[in-house]
Amino acid sequence: MHCEDELARPYARALAQAARTLGILPRVRGDMEALALQWEDSEPLRGWNVALGRLSRAARRAAVREVWGDTFSEPVLLLLETLAEHRQLPLLPSVLFLFRRFADAAEGRLDVQLVFAAEPSEATLALLTAKVKAAYGAGSRIRTTVDPALGAGLMIRAGNLQLDASLAGRLRRLRQAFDRAQ
Repeated sequence: MHCEDELARPYARALAQAARTLGILPRVRGDMEALALQWEDSEPLRGWNVALGRLSRAARRAAVREVWGDTFSEPVLLLLETLAEHRQLPLLPSVLFLFRRFADAAEGRLDVQLVFAAEPSEATLALLTAKVKAAYGAGSRIRTTVDPALGAGLMIRAGNLQLDASLAGRLRRLRQAFDRAQ
C-alpha cells in the first residue's frame, strides 16, 4: 500500500490544489466521494478498467468522458482521464484517501482525538475544544474518548502530532530515560 500511496500522492495533491484554486473544493470532494462509492460497489466498473487497458491512450481518455462526462466536475474528469491514460485507475482508492487529507488541510479541517484518563467535565471539554480549534482551525473535527489506562491526564492526537500529558506517558518516558542512562 505504501508504494501505491507514493504513486497516488501527486494525483491527489494536484486535484486538491486545482479544486481549491478554482474555488470548487466542496464540489470536487463530493465528486470523489461519489466516485469512491461507484468504484467500491461495482465489479463491472473494475472489470471495465481491465478492458480499458487494451485500448489506445486516446481511446482510454475518450472512454472516461463517455462514462463520466456528464457526472463529474472537470478536475475530476481530468484526473480520471490521466489515470486511465496511464493505466493507473486501480490507484483510485489511494488517490481518494490522500485527496481527503489534502482537501481537509486546505479547508482547515483536522481530525483531533482527545483521550482522557477519566470523563472530563463540561468546562474542561469546552476549554480544550476552544483551544484545539484555535490551534488547528475552526473546521477541526474533535473526537473524545476515555482510556483509564492513562492513569491521569490526557493525550491529544492531531494529524501526525501526538502530545502525551498522561501519567502513563510520563512514567514511560521516565523508564526510557533510566534505560538510556544505564
